[in-house]
Amino acid sequence: MRHLILSSLVLCSFLINAQKPFTFTINGEVTKYSKTYIYLHHKWDNKDFTDSIKVKGGKFTFTGKSEEPNMYWFNSENNIQYQPNYIFFVDPGKISVKLKGDSIFASAAIGGQTQKDQMDYQALMNTFIQKQMGLQEEFNKAQAEGRMDVATAVNGKYQELNQEYITSLKGFVKAHPKSAISGWIIYRDLNNPNIPVENSIEAASYLDKTFLATKFGKLATERIELLKGSTIGNLATDFTQNDVNDKPVKLSSLRGQFVLVDFWASWCGPCRAENPNVVSAYNKYKSKGFTVLGVSYDQDKSRWIGAIEKDGLTWQQVSDLKGWGNETARLFGITGIPSNLLLDKEGKIIAKNLRGQALDQKLEELLK
Repeated sequence: MRHLILSSLVLCSFLINAQKPFTFTINGEVTKYSKTYIYLHHKWDNKDFTDSIKVKGGKFTFTGKSEEPNMYWFNSENNIQYQPNYIFFVDPGKISVKLKGDSIFASAAIGGQTQKDQMDYQALMNTFIQKQMGLQEEFNKAQAEGRMDVATAVNGKYQELNQEYITSLKGFVKAHPKSAISGWIIYRDLNNPNIPVENSIEAASYLDKTFLATKFGKLATERIELLKGSTIGNLATDFTQNDVNDKPVKLSSLRGQFVLVDFWASWCGPCRAENPNVVSAYNKYKSKGFTVLGVSYDQDKSRWIGAIEKDGLTWQQVSDLKGWGNETARLFGITGIPSNLLLDKEGKIIAKNLRGQALDQKLEELLK
């Protein structure tokens, strides 16, 4: 069953440049809290910062400075990644926060306009979460009763809900063209491989031109450029990784040829099964302006090199040896392997995930 394209709440690095600092004050209350300190986290110039605040009589106060409306979050541990947490946004002036229990998640903050936008956005998300939960319950019941016609109908409702979700996100941005939350939505919620990049481009077109100069605005537009760089019809995002000899290889250095960027790993059975097809295509078309650049998800260099030799992969191979954390794979939103991108001579993506005979047919069409 298709699920709603709702991303989980991720703490993003919103980079802040020195502009006109403002002061903000957080006046907080916390109930049913068993610890002495509460921790306030944020990111600044791509660095993590944590402040501890002592709770006295269920109350605390914190005064800080920020360059722009910025995201902060509370949790009960001196660990910026600790979950659960409570996220809110700061503007100039006073912010009132009421936190509940050690979990902190079920809390509330009242502040400036950006926090008001955040609350409106969260209410919108909660509406979709409730709808999704209702559909999930309906689907589970239909399956349990063996009513597959009903289950199929629920799948159709999911697709409708997904479209409603995307439309609502774009509508929020249009109604809040100068809000940091709109930048957040484009950066995070619309940054989903299941959502066509055209939706992000449309949403960004609603942003006020003055907002584009802010860091949230820049991050939104930068995210769109990255999305374009992994979409058919657009120039592939350039990258550099080291080969087996620790020498850097840049994707753009291969321009002038048709290039298959092949994502694989020595430990991936389906990848190894597909390798003979890639070898066949390479040997058949390499004299006609075709080459391959392998990008490996390996962590063990010796296993990586061993697989290259055993499978006869004679083209260039690169990896940062970070496994599933491979930076290039993350850049292109590759979430499963084997996977590939076919680029034309100018470096534009013209096809994706061509395997077996499909790869040969496409290359024959291009290089006949």
